[in-house]
Amino acid sequence: MFDRDDYKQIVSILGETSDDNRVYEALERLTFVLGFDRFAISHHVDLLHPPVGAYGLTNYDSDWLNEIISGQYFLDDPVQISCDGRNTGFLWPNPRMLETLTPRQRYIFEQGAKRNLCGGYTVPMHLPGEYAGSCTFATSRLETVPSESMPAAFFAVSFAFEAMRRVVRLRAGLELPAPPKLKPREREVLILLGRGKTYGEIADILHLSEHTTHEYAKRIMRAYGNIQRNNLIARALFDGIVTYPELLSMH
Repeated sequence: MFDRDDYKQIVSILGETSDDNRVYEALERLTFVLGFDRFAISHHVDLLHPPVGAYGLTNYDSDWLNEIISGQYFLDDPVQISCDGRNTGFLWPNPRMLETLTPRQRYIFEQGAKRNLCGGYTVPMHLPGEYAGSCTFATSRLETVPSESMPAAFFAVSFAFEAMRRVVRLRAGLELPAPPKLKPREREVLILLGRGKTYGEIADILHLSEHTTHEYAKRIMRAYGNIQRNNLIARALFDGIVTYPELLSMH
């Protein structure tokens, strides 16, 4: 059963920590809470020769991870390929994916299934100026995963990527970029976006036109390098521009 309190605590840890061991522990615990067995979060890069600044964490068995790298499965991974051009999470395998599998991709799926990685939910991650990446939660029995898990996973992954981003930058001795300075009205729009409000709802609450509300939102996203909306709130929380109580308030 999905434990909301445990989930909130995990997201809070991911939102605050800069320790990769705590990130790993939080993701492993999150995987269990969501109803999955394994997780893998990484940039989509050459795993044989990863570039500086790339990162990844997983609790896959070491023999499977070694096979992925030595067999260069990451070059043809159908799940990873499905992330291209997508900003929403997706369940796999799905009918469309299965119809387009090459013989090598089918082999990769079969090898994963032998290790009880029969299906899962993957969230793509595309941050401006950074390598594309994704976070996958895998299981041997997809039908046992609670219906609440997909939206919960999608939300938590933004925090997981921000945590890993912080870890990598600190490890490399790089300072985190200074947060943008938002005007009061822009910050109000940001908080309402974080509460899941639509542009129309925000316009009604703030007594603005929907066009003006959308323009405010675009300014905020541009201030963060044209970041996607689903990653914006995690970044703003990290930067201290908004707080958890403000996002959780119903007023």
